[in-house]
This record gives sequence, structure tokens and C-alpha cells, in this order.
Amino acid sequence: MTSWLGSLWGGSGASSLPYNISTDPLSPSTQKGSHGWAIHTATHKTNGEEAIAFQASKAELVKTPLQLQRTQSFASSGGNLTQLVPALHHFQRIKRLIHPRILRAHATLDTDYPDDSKPSPGLDALENAASTGNLIIITEKATPLDDWLDNLNPHTPQANAAAVSWGIYNIVEALSFLHTQAKLAHGMICPDAVFVTPGGDFKLGGFDLVTPLGIADGGGGPTPHFRKYDGAVCPADYRSPERMSGRYDTLQQSAPVHSIDCYSLAVLIEYVYTHPSAGTNGQVPVPLKKALLRMKNDAPKLRPRLPPLLKCPVFDNPYVKAQIFLDEVVSKPAEEKIIFLQSLPDVLNRGVLNENVSIYKILPILVRGLQACAGKETAMSQDINRREVLAIVPLLFQIAESYLAKTPELFQKHVTPLVPLLFAVNDRGVRGSILQKISILESQLDKTALNSSVFEPMCSGFTDSSGPLRELTLKSTIVLVPKLNHANLEKLVRYLVRLQADPEASIRTNTVIFIGKVAPHLSETSRQKLILPAFTRSMKDPFTPCRLAALRAVIACKEYFSQKEVAEKVLPSVIPHTLDGANEVRAEAFNVVDTFLVNLRDESNRMAKVEADGMAEEDNSGAATTAAPSSGGYLTGISSWMGTSTEPTASTSSADAQTTTNFSSNGSPSKSSTPQPGPVAPKFSSLTLSDAQVGGSSKYNTADDSGGWSDDDNIVSPQSNSSPGGGGGWDDDDDAFGVSPVNKTKGKDDFFSSFDTNKSTKLAGGVKSGMKLKGKAKPTVTKLPASDLLDGWDDF
Repeated sequence: MTSWLGSLWGGSGASSLPYNISTDPLSPSTQKGSHGWAIHTATHKTNGEEAIAFQASKAELVKTPLQLQRTQSFASSGGNLTQLVPALHHFQRIKRLIHPRILRAHATLDTDYPDDSKPSPGLDALENAASTGNLIIITEKATPLDDWLDNLNPHTPQANAAAVSWGIYNIVEALSFLHTQAKLAHGMICPDAVFVTPGGDFKLGGFDLVTPLGIADGGGGPTPHFRKYDGAVCPADYRSPERMSGRYDTLQQSAPVHSIDCYSLAVLIEYVYTHPSAGTNGQVPVPLKKALLRMKNDAPKLRPRLPPLLKCPVFDNPYVKAQIFLDEVVSKPAEEKIIFLQSLPDVLNRGVLNENVSIYKILPILVRGLQACAGKETAMSQDINRREVLAIVPLLFQIAESYLAKTPELFQKHVTPLVPLLFAVNDRGVRGSILQKISILESQLDKTALNSSVFEPMCSGFTDSSGPLRELTLKSTIVLVPKLNHANLEKLVRYLVRLQADPEASIRTNTVIFIGKVAPHLSETSRQKLILPAFTRSMKDPFTPCRLAALRAVIACKEYFSQKEVAEKVLPSVIPHTLDGANEVRAEAFNVVDTFLVNLRDESNRMAKVEADGMAEEDNSGAATTAAPSSGGYLTGISSWMGTSTEPTASTSSADAQTTTNFSSNGSPSKSSTPQPGPVAPKFSSLTLSDAQVGGSSKYNTADDSGGWSDDDNIVSPQSNSSPGGGGGWDDDDDAFGVSPVNKTKGKDDFFSSFDTNKSTKLAGGVKSGMKLKGKAKPTVTKLPASDLLDGWDDF
């Protein structure tokens, strides 16, 4: 086997094995009871399966002498025994002995004999083997018995006692196999030869002294190797009286093959049950005491066979029964298997089976069952397989939630690979079981796995013909929303719109509730397209809970509506429901209206404050601009001139003729108290740029207005349209355009104070102030240079 492995993997070192072996040992080779073997952790290079590696250096083994004991068999041994030969004997035996209760060797390697070019010596010539290389044995993951006992929880004595009884049961089965089928005696039954797997199974190792025994079984043993190393390898407490006295001929002639192991097992049982953590208060169970006395009989012939010991009442407990069924479940009829799987959730809830059993024994069974049936239409078409999968899925998620969720690495290892397989099962019952536990997947899987392996396949549930499945799909999706990518969120929105027209009223109701919860995770565009139309549609639903849910969702999503949307769209949709036929809907509608009215009132007050602040700023800016002529004032003068209906009463060609115009308190123009020489200036009404339609139409325009700087005759309005008050009907609106009302400003705040009374000022198009217009001729309007437009227009 060793040479074959070396040939298969190539090389002569540990790297040639298909396992990665840690450099730091769990226990060193010098530890008591190690027999020269250091224990390392190992993982499979391909699938990551955990294992342990026993490593021993031949050079160290050959240097380490065995402790000699005072027995007759060692009188002529010379005392030159080392650990090498027993280690080689164990190395050769463990890879040949295969049984569920024997520590299983996955791979072995003797670096001195890596391939067939140099075969290793057999059991009869071990002393001639090379002693320069290393021995490596890769076995299933296990812990030495003493370490397992020390790590038992002292607060669970009942569970510990059940676990110990199962372990003794395993060792009895292993020895029964050796005695009845292999016709071999183990020869070294002691704590050093027992290992415990993570699932709680006791496994037999330590094959340093394995030998055929007795003429009756045809072995003719014990062998010379056993006789030579018995006293040095096996602890004295576990050796029967005939072994201690060296009476090996008696064993060869008349002892049955089980005799020496029967005695050693009795001592081991006492050792285990008297351990402080065994849960039996340091006492051997009463049903076993009588059996142990028979097993320790001084006469080898009178020691009983071991298989009948399995009928002892100490092994009749729920833990042992469950473990036995788990070991035999593969060979059980399908109906029995399904019944057992359906009962396991209750067994786990009652604490009959512990966490390690669930993870390392039950879970692999579930995985194999899913892989055999799930995703295969032919297999799932058979009702028996469908029922088995239905029994597996709830149990799988119970184990994942109770135990694996605490260790993400275990969840990723055992459950994550099964997710695509689970969603591939085309069965509503299975899908329902998965959706009910979707929160476990959400908490353990990353975003990529959730989007690809969970959300996409579960979307088929939105369009399923089964109403309960559609509703369950909708409810389950809510936990996935925070981790969905943009594309899947958009896809979800489309399904939600579709579900709003679902024939099931409960689905429509849950859809609008879902939309209210999913809104924070949507993009702004998707949110604007979805929530308000969805809420409005649900408010019109004939199902009262749906309308009620829609109104509550509106309140929940109020932060996503602008005040303009509230005033123009939301409240008009809500108001009719204040007279809804259902009292709870009316109450919720009034609640919505009251809530939004408060917000609207606050917004209105805010707008009023902004307007007031803006007027004050414009008043200040108007005062600053009147200090010197500007293009803004110049243009405003033009607009005021354009808006007057009074023709000039005097004309002159002199550019020096000037007039000064003041405004009375009521807004009407008046002559200055100080007469000025020259022609009379035209009379202006208190108008603003809006009167001339600069920059857009005014709310005061009539149907005849032209809407801006056109060449029509209607640009200049007749004076008769002005109000008698002298303000021309415009009053305080002047402030909105940055022009202070004449009844509020005097002196330099006067709009026309920028026009110097002693100088002639030209208007646009060459028209001078005070110039008389002929008849009804059109005023000449020309576009101002860009430099003039920069100042003043920005304020509008």
C-alpha cells in the first residue's frame, strides 16, 4: 500500500500525499501514551476535508528505548527494545484493517519505501526495515480518549454518561469484528489505543501488538512479536494475569482469541466510568458490575465473548438508539428512514443528540440524501423521494440555525454548496420550507451568493400558480432587499407592480406593505416611479385592509414626497378616503391629512419668510444702485416710459432741456416744488419692467398683451387703465422686481433720482428725455449692448 501511494502521488516526502499537514503538532511524539507518534492536523488538498496525521521519525524511534517491566518474558531480552518495531507493526496493520469502528487510514507513507522499486519488509521482517525515513499515517479526524474525557462538559452529566455508553458500545463492536472475522486479538486495549471522532464515535487504534491467538482459531499465536514486546508496550494494568506472568503457551494452547482483550476491556470500562467527567459520579453503572467481574476472571477460558455484552441495559438509552440508527440509516427501508428523519427535530430539541453529532453525523446523511434526489426530475417524480427531501430540508435548516450559524466557516462548508441544489427542486413543499428559513441564508451568505443563488431562482415564486407560494415568496424577499444589487432591485419592482393586480386580496395588501418597507433601498428614479402610483392604486382597492395598508405606507414614506407632490398628488388621493365606508380607513385618512397639513403649513411659513427676506435684500440692493446711474436704472426708466399713456406736452430740440419728476405719496407723478426751466417732462405712472413684458408675461396681462419686446402697438398701455389711486393698479408688486415703491422712498431712493436734472440723458434709440413724440408713432426700441444687460437683469 505504501509503495502504491508513493507511486500514485509521486515523490518520497509528505508533500507527495494529497493532504496538507500542519507543521505544529497537536501533541508531540514525546507525550505519554503517544508511542512515538506526533499528531498533526491535516486537510485534503482538493476538498478541504479535515483529518489528522500521525508522524514518526524512524531515527527518533530507534533511539527511544521502551520501558522494560519485570516479566519472565524479558529475562533474556537484553533490554535493547526500541519504539521502531511496534510503530512499524502498527503502520502495517492499520492500513489493512477496515471497519466502521476502527480508526480509518486515508493514506500512509513510509519515505524509505515510496514506490515499488524498493518493497518494504513484511510483518515477519520488521527489524530489518530501514530506519532513516519517516512514517506518516493520515486518518479520519479524531481525538485521543483522554483528551476527549477531559473536555467533556461537567454540567451535562446525563449527556456525558450517554456518550460514554455509546463509546463502550463502539469498542465492543470493534473487538467483536477482530475476534470473529479477522481472527485476531488486539493485545493493547487501553486508553492509548482509543480515539474519539467529532461525532462521538469511539474508534480503535494502537495496533502495535495485534496477533492471532490460540490453536482453536487456527492462529497458533501469540506471535513472537507479541511475546517480545507485550510487556514493554501494553500498560501493566491492562494485561491479564497470564500475560503478566509470561504464560503465553497457555494462551496458545487453550485460550480463546477474545480472552486477553476481554480482560483489558473490563479494565478500560472501569477507567472510563470512573473519570470525573463521565457523568456517573465515579461509579461503574450497576448493570455492568457483574459483567465486569466475569470479564476479569483469572481463567482465560471462563472469560465471556464480547457480543452478548451489547445487550446490557446500560446501552438501552435514546442516545445509543439514535446513534445506531444513524449508522444504519443507509441500509434502512425508505419508509423507516423518512419516519426517523421526521422525528429527529424533536430529538434535537430535547437535547438527546448533541451539537457534534448533528454536525458530523446527521448533516452528512442529509447532504447525501439531497444529492441523490434533489435536482433530478426522475428521482423527484417518485413520491418516496419527494417525501424524503421534504423530511430533510426542515432538519437541515434546524441544524444550520442552531449550530452552524455560530460558526460561519462551518456554514460555508456544509450548507452554502447546497443552496443551488435546494432551489433546483421543483416542488412547492420544498420551496416553502426553504422560504420559511430564508433569513438564515441572508445572515450567512455574501451578496454575490444571495443575488445569484437565492434571489434569482426564488423569483419564479412570484408567478407561481399557487397563491400561498406567491405570498410566501413576497414575505421572504423582504429580508434580502438590503443585499440585492441594482439590477435585481429593478427586477423586484416589476414583480411588485404585477402583484398589485393579484387576484388574492391578501397578496395585494402585503405588496403595498412590502413597497413601504422596500422604498428606502430603491434608487430615486425607481422610488418616484413606484411608490406614489402604487399607493394611489392600493387606495382604490376594494379590500379594506389593502386601503388601510396603503394609507399607513404613505405616512411611512412621507420623507420621499416633496411638499409640491403632497399638495398636488398625495392629498387629492387621500382626501376622498375621509369618507370611506370603513371607519378604520377614515381614521387613518384623517391622520394622513393632519400629518401632511402640518408639513404644508410649515412649508408655507418657510416660503413666506424667504419672500420677506428676499424683499429686504432687494430694498437694500435698490438703495445701493441709486447712488449712481446704472444700466439697470436706465432700462427701468425705459420700461416706465414705455408704460405711460401720457404724450409729452412740449417738445424741444435742445438737448439741454431737462425736467425733474417726483412722485407723490400715492404713487402719482408730480412736479417738483422747485420749478425748472425747459419743456415739461412727460408724465410717468408707477410701472415696472413687468409692465413692458420684459423677460416673460405678467399675471396682470390682458389677452391683448404681446408678451415682450415686440414691434406691436400694444407695447404702450393707455393711461386709462391705471387706477385712480395713482399707483396704476400695481401697488406693492414693485418690490418683487427690485424697484422700491414711490410711497416708501424719497430723495436718492427715488427711481429717477439717478437722472441728473442738469444734464440731458439719451434713451435707447437716440430718444432724449423730454422729447415730444409725434402723434401715435411707434416708439423706437433698440436692443441694448451686452454690457448694459449684464447689470440689473440678473435680479429678475
